[in-house]
Amino acid sequence: MAERLGRALAFPLQALPALVAAWFCLRVAEAIHASGAGVAQSSLFGAGLGNDLLSLLRFACVFLLGALPLALVPSPRWRSAALGLLWSVLLLAHAALLQYHWVAGVPLGADLFAYSASEVGATVAGGWALSPLLGVAVMAALACLWTLLALSVRDWWPRPGVRAGYLVLAASLLAYVLLPQRFAPPVARTDADLDYLVNKTALFVDSNLAHLHGTGAALETNAHAKAQTPWSGQDPRYPFVHAERTPDTLGPLLHTRPGAPPKLVFVIVEGLGRSFSGPGARLGSFTPFLDELAGRSLYFDNFLSGQGRTFGVLTTVFGSLPFGENGLAALGDKLPRHDSLLSVLKAQGYRLRFYSGSNLEFDNEGTFLRHQGVDTIVSERDFGPPYRRSSDWGYADRDLMEVASEREAKAPAGPAVTIIQTTSMHSPFTFPGKEAWLRRVDEHLAQLKMAATPVHQDNRDIFASILYTDDALRLFFERAAKLPDFDNTIFIVTGDHRLPELPMDTRIERYHVPLIVYSPLLKAPLSVKAISSQFDIAPALLAYLANNHGLKSPQEVTWIGTGLDTEPGFRNLHVIPLKQTKTEMSDFVSGTAYLAQGRLYTIGDGMQLDRNSDAGTLARAQAQFRDFLEANGSAGRSTELRPQADVRLAGYGGERILRGTALAASAGDLGVTNLRRAAGAGVVFEATFTNHGADASPAFVPLLVITDERGLELLETAAPVRSLAPGETATIALQPDLRKVAPGSYFVSVLPSHPDTGRPLGVGQYHVETRL
Repeated sequence: MAERLGRALAFPLQALPALVAAWFCLRVAEAIHASGAGVAQSSLFGAGLGNDLLSLLRFACVFLLGALPLALVPSPRWRSAALGLLWSVLLLAHAALLQYHWVAGVPLGADLFAYSASEVGATVAGGWALSPLLGVAVMAALACLWTLLALSVRDWWPRPGVRAGYLVLAASLLAYVLLPQRFAPPVARTDADLDYLVNKTALFVDSNLAHLHGTGAALETNAHAKAQTPWSGQDPRYPFVHAERTPDTLGPLLHTRPGAPPKLVFVIVEGLGRSFSGPGARLGSFTPFLDELAGRSLYFDNFLSGQGRTFGVLTTVFGSLPFGENGLAALGDKLPRHDSLLSVLKAQGYRLRFYSGSNLEFDNEGTFLRHQGVDTIVSERDFGPPYRRSSDWGYADRDLMEVASEREAKAPAGPAVTIIQTTSMHSPFTFPGKEAWLRRVDEHLAQLKMAATPVHQDNRDIFASILYTDDALRLFFERAAKLPDFDNTIFIVTGDHRLPELPMDTRIERYHVPLIVYSPLLKAPLSVKAISSQFDIAPALLAYLANNHGLKSPQEVTWIGTGLDTEPGFRNLHVIPLKQTKTEMSDFVSGTAYLAQGRLYTIGDGMQLDRNSDAGTLARAQAQFRDFLEANGSAGRSTELRPQADVRLAGYGGERILRGTALAASAGDLGVTNLRRAAGAGVVFEATFTNHGADASPAFVPLLVITDERGLELLETAAPVRSLAPGETATIALQPDLRKVAPGSYFVSVLPSHPDTGRPLGVGQYHVETRL
């Protein structure tokens, strides 16, 4: 019996080289595709292939045991043909997962449980166009598979012994238990790198098995968070309940006019990321109108969305709500009772209007809006001639702006919240007049005086969609300026998340979006470098309305945010949970500490990241994150976020200043708190270094770096090594030698660096634009 079983196991083992060769064809196609996204194949191709082989070893037991019934087929040729059919299905499934990754921007994992079949179909169909590269690879893979399977039945083909099947089966079981799911070399820095490395079929299986067993969000730590947070409530049934004490940080920046409180207009731009919008954008700014608007606004340079996909933007921006398991809105009609900016303003006479050119049943957005009492909801079903659908997602952004402008002009007078949510900056990036906008990409690059990089060349349709949406926003604001209530309106513009299709330098770039607060009420424009997030918008606006216009707010709230920080200099007083997809939540920001999939980083100005190896900070960040995950899970299972009987509205009772609830990363104790160009002859920069810690700082070199608009370093200037006592501040002059630099616009970064390695020792200020 044992010998017969051994022969049965040896049969698929004999044919396994055919599957390896076929899988290699798909890896080559993936490598070609990833190289266009900036993934360095010279250093990562071998690691990706190694992960394929690791996955094959871990799941070899499935291949071997799954093929046992085929041993009953007497003919070797028919047995080989049956195995070929099974493995062909596997290869096609793997190719489908590759296609999903290329379209959606992230590999498919346990999201399968978080989205309905129609939503998954809409995500893929929205940008589905079978890649010619993938089509060729699939044909090559199937050809390799069937050719080698046909050869495997020949007498001269190597045949494994009886014991080989048992040995491979045992090795596979041990590998599944003992080996990690994947390896990632240190050179893999970006999300694109890490996503490329993983075997998509293995990731899909592992993620769904972890989801079914409830092990996907486990954190192993016994440390305790030291900071008080919005989820530190005394009642474990309502962990997010706390007294409303949000300070009014917006009031000092805005004029207060007698009469009705101001109208609020929110514009949530699909995929709008800081890396291609705003001053010093890494890929060049493709939003000329928003840039001009930002120059007249309160502009938040280091701002974070709460999610890496659209599923959480409404609950985050308007409710400052936790996520639950798959995004709180995913609970649909079982959404726990809560207060939001919308529901509180609705109760005090505000009318609520929402405009979108898409299907609002996706991500349950319509259900959430109806729960808030939104009076007018305009979606794709409300568009008619002369408008036409531009894609499976619905109507293009210019059509949306025209419809919203027309309806706003006819809307009744009085306080209102208007929300506009765009869709054109989403795959498949189709919209009317696309060919003309494709030509404008090259024209815009010329205006920026930037040479087209491979990123620009390979993604011209994406950059064209950004220019198109920016122009549609110009139309809306031009028409809004003619409305009678314009002078008493506050506009809030942000992105729901950063486009995943464009290459990212760091993982946090997925959440790095701009925030523009524009209003005729604004006393003066202001650029803010302090970190805030979309969780802070609702608390800040309600505090402003309560303090300046007599509105009321709940005495107890469940906000995760603590208000917008309007400090011009770089800092972070906030704790910010980040959920990349509906089922993956492994990112967390607390002060200057950033926890990303178990790795600890220090955040600097411009969302620059440096690895942090401080074990104490890592333990505290993990503990704080663990506490959030526990509270978040409780909120997702509850029917209400706060006791229904305790809902009481009261006048403003906020604190005088914004207080920090965040951990301070030890590497963040030393930092550049101010950077300016000194007046007078010559080019001299004055940088203020501060030691916020309780101990003397390590010895550091004040380092100034000048780069061009593409990030290419042109020169460095350093001051002598020094150290700072606890609480000490020092202003240091740095004068670069500009004899080899042509006059023009450049970017200056200043940081405390290690005297030997040159690596940052704390928080610097990065990419400050200057004219030399």
